[in-house]
Amino acid sequence: MELLFVIALYYSVSILLYGLMRAKCNKDPVFLMPKEKWLFYLISFTWGLPAVFSGALAALIIRVLGHKSSRYGWLWRFEIPDIDWGASFGLFFIAPKGNEVISMHEHGHAIQNIYLGPFYPAVVWLPSVIRFWYRKIREKSAKPLKKKYSDIWFEKSSDESGKAFIEKTKKQDTM
Repeated sequence: MELLFVIALYYSVSILLYGLMRAKCNKDPVFLMPKEKWLFYLISFTWGLPAVFSGALAALIIRVLGHKSSRYGWLWRFEIPDIDWGASFGLFFIAPKGNEVISMHEHGHAIQNIYLGPFYPAVVWLPSVIRFWYRKIREKSAKPLKKKYSDIWFEKSSDESGKAFIEKTKKQDTM
């Protein structure tokens, strides 16, 4: 009985956070990174631990399959040839080889993770996965899509947050 209460509470808070984040992102979709790397990692390994833990497992599997990671921003990226999608797992992400736009987008999801922490899977990750597969199925059945991928708040926020951080980092590196 207590487990059902905890699950109900988790999803109730997640629904509330979804609404609050949607309202915030309609005004300003950019989530800012902490100024210090150590703070980003501290938040990731505490508040954002569920995504980081799943990312470590995914990274281990991807590494065993023969793919190497490289640094991208403050994360580790696995570039996989012959895919047209990305996936973010806390401090690790998968992106198509050479695709800067998807890499920035996935970095944006890592930024969302430090804000939402244990609620990130229910508020962003699961809706994003469902939306991705829904769109793929519609494309395969030749049904037109009425909206762009980034028309929903969490995808637009990921685009804008990742782009803002990476562009800022690139400017600082050239100074």
